[in-house]
Amino acid sequence: MMTRDAIAVRLGWQEATEQAMPPTFEPSVASRLLWSSAGLALAVALAVGAAHCYEPPGVSGSAHGSTWFEPDSLYSFASSVVALAVGAWSGRAARGAGAAAARSATARVAIWAAFSLFFGAIWLEHTALFTLLIAPSHAFACLRLVGLWSRWRADLAWRRRR
Repeated sequence: MMTRDAIAVRLGWQEATEQAMPPTFEPSVASRLLWSSAGLALAVALAVGAAHCYEPPGVSGSAHGSTWFEPDSLYSFASSVVALAVGAWSGRAARGAGAAAARSATARVAIWAAFSLFFGAIWLEHTALFTLLIAPSHAFACLRLVGLWSRWRADLAWRRRR
């Protein structure tokens, strides 16, 4: 059993620790949802740029430049990187309490696979093999966006009930 002085010392230490440590900034679910939506829109715009610049490979066999520095390749890579960054930035907020499929890895994989097939069907005709790069990363970002959206809705419902 702790004495009154021991409790006071312990509380004093805890208060000093709390004052010494600056508060961490954690963006709200709503701001994460907003910025993630904007990031996904940018990723889709880059994928549209890749589709616009896409040219099927030539059959002549002559090297006219590096395939990796063609606009369609660069747009595809940029689109994929932005979509993966959106998914990674959404992070824990998209898997927290109230998020869609928060505890079920199987449900998240099923949602990701469905989004991958959806984006694959959209981009296949326009970007050919770059679809294998674009579709899964866009699906990952959409999976996290669905999680953020459902968590945001759960937060709204909880605030209304308070």
